Amino acid sequence: MKTIVLEQEVLEREIKPQALLDEYRRLLAREVQARLVTPNQLTPTACPGCCSDRGSAAFVKAGLTYVRCGECTSVYVSPRPSDAVLADFYRNSEAARFWRDRILRETRGVRREKVFRPRVEWLLGVVDEYRPDIRRAIAVGYHNDLLVEEIVRQERETFQIVVTNPLGDLEFAGIRHPRVTVHPSPVTAFASFGPADLVLLFDIVDRSADVEALFAAARDALVPGGLLLVSATLISGFDLQVLGDRSESIYPTERLNLFSAEGLTLLFERFGFEALEFSTPGTFDVEVVQRAIQADPAREWPRFIRYLIDHRDEAARSAFQRYLQEFRLSSFARLALRRLP
Repeated sequence: MKTIVLEQEVLEREIKPQALLDEYRRLLAREVQARLVTPNQLTPTACPGCCSDRGSAAFVKAGLTYVRCGECTSVYVSPRPSDAVLADFYRNSEAARFWRDRILRETRGVRREKVFRPRVEWLLGVVDEYRPDIRRAIAVGYHNDLLVEEIVRQERETFQIVVTNPLGDLEFAGIRHPRVTVHPSPVTAFASFGPADLVLLFDIVDRSADVEALFAAARDALVPGGLLLVSATLISGFDLQVLGDRSESIYPTERLNLFSAEGLTLLFERFGFEALEFSTPGTFDVEVVQRAIQADPAREWPRFIRYLIDHRDEAARSAFQRYLQEFRLSSFARLALRRLP
């Protein structure tokens, strides 16, 4: 199983402008509490990683409770809204419209260059190595328009791509390509679009209310030996371990599931997948912690972390980020999985 270390010159604020993010999170917190935190819309759940019900409340964000699993240490929202309720929220809430109309629009160019171009280069490299005769792929989840555009741009003789998410009619309005088909359907209802050689679960595992159904659909959609490519946010990553509930990366509805590396492994193995690559090629962990310390220097921080930030230079901090990548200790994970027979 591979672990990849990346050298990438990119700052988090390039992709996520702070002022826009602050406004988005303000809107999001207000609307989550107003629209989602109602007893008839919330259902208890076991750990999405190991299925254990041995969890304890860790913290509360926007009125929703995050639980820490007593077995695999994954963190997740429970009780939680359903995927149908979340789809309505993403379509109709003011926060979601702000995300689409302001943040996605104003960062489109930098996201294409810094996020989706390298992501597709990795994707196509995995396909060339493990499934070069691919004919059909299914892209599941929200905000996949740049991903699909970049696949088509880089792979001119591209395979057939089926895009499925509840907002497909909004996100792909006006986008046409002869090899791309868009189905505005629930995120867990894509098995019928198979058989497929490749399923893409980018930026959806964190926000899925029913991870079991999501992975079951991926297994059922794929042919034996087919590839499942996944991205996820790991609670076992450095910045989330240091910052905990103070992390700006932890907020509902986009972070319902924060797997530990161990919990994520248990999940994909339970559904009959083997890992070809499990990497945490994140580049922001140290930068995020550094900004948090600079914003609140009087707070008591772990002494080693404070020493690293205050007394070591950029070369040391960059080397430490590479260490986090090498040993799967960054909070951003990407996985190349293969369905077993």
